[in-house]
Amino acid sequence: MVLVQAGASGTRPRPETSPSSRPSCATTFRIAFVADVAGLRSSVDAAGWRGVTQAVGTVACAHADLALPARPSEYLRTLQAYTHDDLVIAGSFLLTEAVVEIARANPATHFVLVDPLVTLPALPNLQVLTFRSDQAAFLAGALAAIVTRTGVVAGVYGPDGAMDRSNRQGFERGARYVRPGVRVLGAYQPAGNAPYADPAWGAGQARAFISQHADVIFGAGGTTGQGALLGAAQSGVACINEDLVVTSNPSCVIATSVKFIDRGVRMAVADAIAGQWQGGVQSLGMAQGAVALSLGTDRGLASDVRERLAIIAGLLAAGSISLSP
Repeated sequence: MVLVQAGASGTRPRPETSPSSRPSCATTFRIAFVADVAGLRSSVDAAGWRGVTQAVGTVACAHADLALPARPSEYLRTLQAYTHDDLVIAGSFLLTEAVVEIARANPATHFVLVDPLVTLPALPNLQVLTFRSDQAAFLAGALAAIVTRTGVVAGVYGPDGAMDRSNRQGFERGARYVRPGVRVLGAYQPAGNAPYADPAWGAGQARAFISQHADVIFGAGGTTGQGALLGAAQSGVACINEDLVVTSNPSCVIATSVKFIDRGVRMAVADAIAGQWQGGVQSLGMAQGAVALSLGTDRGLASDVRERLAIIAGLLAAGSISLSP
């Protein structure tokens, strides 16, 4: 396991500091951020750690450690090592089982889990940060319905998990909100091997939808969704990305739904330092500036399109558009 620390002066290799160099604090609020094995190569872990350092940088008497387990078998042991800290953050859904187990065993320690894929048991000492991807997907659907020329749009999703269903519901409702007569196609990745990691299936499904005249493809669900983008690009139709760096054929991408993980984690840490930490699910959306649809530079996204989407985003943030079932 690799360890670095952050204080008011930022992130640095963890040195031993002399007593005279330390700030004069009656107490120091200690935070541990435990990444998954991808470490800061993971955009989610990197954004979460950035949020921690931003929050810690605003106060004098706070200290944060970044723990980088070398293998999944180290997750439990690493989390357990920090249970005497004031706040322990599991920075990735890959630590879900480990942080639930450790939180149950250490009820006096406050834990945070960032953006899990599944619904968790309610534990009073575990805060779960979720991001309203359905709101960003709603905007993606609205955009797709605005720009489609054929009147047919489609979404390719992961294997029918809670987040996949939320993304699909948001996209389809958004499309019909601006164009009630639009035809919206969709498919979940079949159960089996490589959940969220089957780009070949994603590309094939996108091409199948394009054969049914879809001219805007929403690709959601890890590299499965990224495969759908590739299929769209190869077929010459527009696509909307879900919070991934597109590594090939980015020409089809007209917009990206974004989660601001750093903002969510920064708010969670700031609340904890201020003594306002709360357990349970904390759902963050447009009202908190935690999700958005980032528009590209495509010439088809004229000012009137951008203005219309901005109005819809404002309605979502204000709660004037409900996405409840």
